[in-house]
Amino acid sequence: MALTASLGRLLLMKQAVPPLSAPIRTLTSLSHHFSGIHMPSSLLPAGSSILARNLPLHWSFLPVRTKKRGMEYQPKFLKRKRTHGWLKRISTRGGIEVILRRMLKGRKSLTH
Repeated sequence: MALTASLGRLLLMKQAVPPLSAPIRTLTSLSHHFSGIHMPSSLLPAGSSILARNLPLHWSFLPVRTKKRGMEYQPKFLKRKRTHGWLKRISTRGGIEVILRRMLKGRKSLTH
């Protein structure tokens, strides 16, 4: 009788102790955060739902937003001259230092 009572107390104490490491977050525990996310069926195992399974959350499961690149630089002659031109460089101390560094390096073109 005493043995079973002490085992019962030990089990209760063991349950009351919090785990040492942080719990692993799963998709089921975070499903309310990602309820609007569309998951492609190619990422899912055949015949199962990703939210029904107790899989750990992994970055490869989250959607990736991609943007078409390559149209960033739209050149404007006047803006380039006003920002990187000789008059702008020579008018400030930092600009003079830029010109001197380029001179020391032997650049053919010091400014735009």
